[in-house]
Amino acid sequence: MISHKKKRIYLWISAAVISCIVATLYYHRDLPFHHNIEAVIYSPDTTFEKKTRVILDGEKYKRLSGKHRITGEIKVDQDLTYHFTVDLDENQYEYAIPYYSEDGSRLTLGFIHISKDLDQVWMKSSEVNIRYQLHDGYIYGPASSTEDVGDSLTKMLYGK
Repeated sequence: MISHKKKRIYLWISAAVISCIVATLYYHRDLPFHHNIEAVIYSPDTTFEKKTRVILDGEKYKRLSGKHRITGEIKVDQDLTYHFTVDLDENQYEYAIPYYSEDGSRLTLGFIHISKDLDQVWMKSSEVNIRYQLHDGYIYGPASSTEDVGDSLTKMLYGK
């Protein structure tokens, strides 16, 4: 027979193990997100500027390694949609938009940078450049004009 004292110890150990399992499952749950960000399409080489919206939808996954992952889609200018799965790299999520040529080789269509808090987006896409006849076009949000881009973009990209 197990003594009363040992039963209490086993009970406390069991409660601690169950608590750890529940805490781990809670930590790793999927966290859905939806952000509708006011943004601006701009080109540093020209005076081109156009207001737009960036819609960011997806799920955030926390991992014990510290490299959190997000997966979802970003919709720009009402009809350009890009799907992504990307890990956190220091203070932002960086994603190269893939494009596959006719021969099957992988090329890069553009880049997406999303802040750690999922509240800022900066991106470049060949499709945006073609649509607006830009040589070097970007999208940044939140911003209502090109003047809003400078310092907040630097802080997002470099943490300064």
